[in-house]
Amino acid sequence: MILIDTSAWIDFLRRHGDPATKSRVAAYIELGDAAYCGPVEFELLTGARPREISDVKAALSFSTLLPFPQACWQHSAEIEKQLRSKGVTIPRDDIFVAAAALHHEVSLFTHDPHFTLMRDKGNIPLELA
Repeated sequence: MILIDTSAWIDFLRRHGDPATKSRVAAYIELGDAAYCGPVEFELLTGARPREISDVKAALSFSTLLPFPQACWQHSAEIEKQLRSKGVTIPRDDIFVAAAALHHEVSLFTHDPHFTLMRDKGNIPLELA
């Protein structure tokens, strides 16, 4: 299972998105390995134009929704505290996605440099695909 971050979904959904990303996301979907979490769905739906909403929902329907239980909220708070203690500030949406990946013990496919920063500077044990 691969948790696909918002940045990769956006490339996949764009008509002129990165061909390599489009191919990878399509392969994850075809293999049944594509996953998303509530924070990713939230970002996609709030950023989509009204005419794009049905495409977003259709793409997500071919993927697995990973639950975001109370433990993810608690882990998110721990991650943010750990990052801030190292002087690293990351958008909370990205922290929520990282917490989901760690909770479900899955790799994360992303183009967002915040996740590399979390892993490398914040010592957050993210596995990036």
